[in-house]
Amino acid sequence: MATRVACIHTLVVYGASDRADAALGRLARAAVKRGDRVTVLSLAPREPDSRGCCDTRSVLWNKVCADLAREDLTRAAHAAGAGIESGVVHFPGRGAADAVVREAVARGADEIVLADPRVGGLGRLARRRLRRISPVPVSMGDPLGP
Repeated sequence: MATRVACIHTLVVYGASDRADAALGRLARAAVKRGDRVTVLSLAPREPDSRGCCDTRSVLWNKVCADLAREDLTRAAHAAGAGIESGVVHFPGRGAADAVVREAVARGADEIVLADPRVGGLGRLARRRLRRISPVPVSMGDPLGP
C-alpha cells in the first residue's frame, strides 16, 4: 500500500464572484479529503503614503482597498469552509503578478490557482506576466472542472 509523503499546497488568488465561490468550494473540499493545504489570497493595491503632508487621499484609498480585500476573504471563508489559510497581499502600482509570485514562493506553494480569472486584481496583462515569470505552475480557473 502506497503512502502519501507530502501534501500539495495550493495558493488561490480570490476575488468575490459566484464563479470564484464555486471553484474555491470544490477545491477546498477536495484538498481536505486529500489532506492538502489551501491558502486564499486577496489582492489589494497600495499607493505610497508619502504624497504630501496634508494629502490623505492615498491613506484613505489604501484603507478602502485593504477593507475590500478583507471582505473578499470573509466571503471566501464561507465558500471554502474550514481548513484554509488566508491573507491580504498588498502590491504597488502594477506589481500584482510579482506580489503573487513572491507569496507563492515564500509560502512554499506547489500551484497557483486563479479562482475566477475575471476578478481578483489581476488584469489580462498581469495574468500573462504571472504565467511567464512564475516558477510555480499557474492555473486559470477551477482546476477540478465544473
